[in-house]
Amino acid sequence: MRTVLVVLTVTLIAPGCNRRHCVPAELAERKYVDVSGGAEARASVGPSRLREVEAEFQRRTTPAAPPARPYNFLALSGGGFYSAFGVGVLTGWTESGTRPEFDAVTGISSGALIATFAFLGPRYDAPLYEAMVGVERKDLLGHRIPPAHLFAPSLFNNRRFRQRIDKYITTEVVAEVAAAHAAGRRLYVGTTDVDRRKLVIWDMGAIATRGTPEALELYRTVLTASASVPLAFPPVRIPVEVDGHCYDELHVDGAASDEVIFRRVMVEELNRANGLPGSVAPAGSVLYVLNNGKVYAEPSCVPRRVFPLVSASFASVRYGKSRDELFRVYLNCLETGVLFRSTALPQDVPVDGAGPLGVSNESQRRFYQAGVEEGRRPGAAPGWRDLPVGADPGEQTMPRAGTRFVTEPR
Repeated sequence: MRTVLVVLTVTLIAPGCNRRHCVPAELAERKYVDVSGGAEARASVGPSRLREVEAEFQRRTTPAAPPARPYNFLALSGGGFYSAFGVGVLTGWTESGTRPEFDAVTGISSGALIATFAFLGPRYDAPLYEAMVGVERKDLLGHRIPPAHLFAPSLFNNRRFRQRIDKYITTEVVAEVAAAHAAGRRLYVGTTDVDRRKLVIWDMGAIATRGTPEALELYRTVLTASASVPLAFPPVRIPVEVDGHCYDELHVDGAASDEVIFRRVMVEELNRANGLPGSVAPAGSVLYVLNNGKVYAEPSCVPRRVFPLVSASFASVRYGKSRDELFRVYLNCLETGVLFRSTALPQDVPVDGAGPLGVSNESQRRFYQAGVEEGRRPGAAPGWRDLPVGADPGEQTMPRAGTRFVTEPR
């Protein structure tokens, strides 16, 4: 015990001992070229082979017959306060006059909070902006008395957060979701079942269709759970019945499992609703992925202390996992004959006041404006891609032959 106290004391009061000579951030953000070995060590792989695979999938994928109207899918990732970007994309898309009525929308975490409004269409752009942009920690986090932290499941309570969800997810809103579901459209939200350590996908339209007070309560509860960041918010208890017996599950942030969701079953559901066979979408169907955040973490000089190192390592895992999930979503698109389009907050957008539970209002406004610019040219603006992150040669991680590098122009 004495050793632990000594280590903690030294870590906290002697930061000078942990100073480092880090690579400057402006260089760390650029592409390294290894000049330690021969030219062959620096040869990256172009996307041509992936294009060939895509073309082969398209050749072998038989569209649903008879010929049918193509589907428009929208997948909204988590991102917390960065979700102002996704709100901006939808707003800019509306301004462009080309925003479609989405046949299916999926949402995870803060993306789940956007999903209902994105599903219902442009006339909800204003309420969506009010609900998601310029939000501060005090609007969401309810404080606990300090001694309660020792026994509580989280640092904060979720009363304020739940009150905001109840304010915007009204009986009328849920009734509109039910009507859209009856018309053959689909809305899905993801949570994480803590006991099973796995993703749960909720059919929100099916829940809304019941039209009972209990259905409204469940709808709001699922949204609360999907965005309940572990440690900050408590897990959400959801009663269930299995084989006639009553139990309860604990659900937290869907992003603990997946950052963004798109599955083959979602194509099957639309096909079934439209009287079409199989799990291949009609020709021309498109999935639009809105990443509410950047796809790469911003480099910074990490002190050689426990908490900064743990935080930086966790961020590396989270960003890497998010990029991997985009590749999996792309493969699901190949399997179902759906075209892949994705966008994310541009890497060069500055972030002020970043913290584990929020960013400044000024940053949120910048995120929103960056989204508006991307949304005004959906699928064609510089930030939109038709291949997953990592396919570009400049994004590939090449083996190092030593420790001598030069940087390429941005």
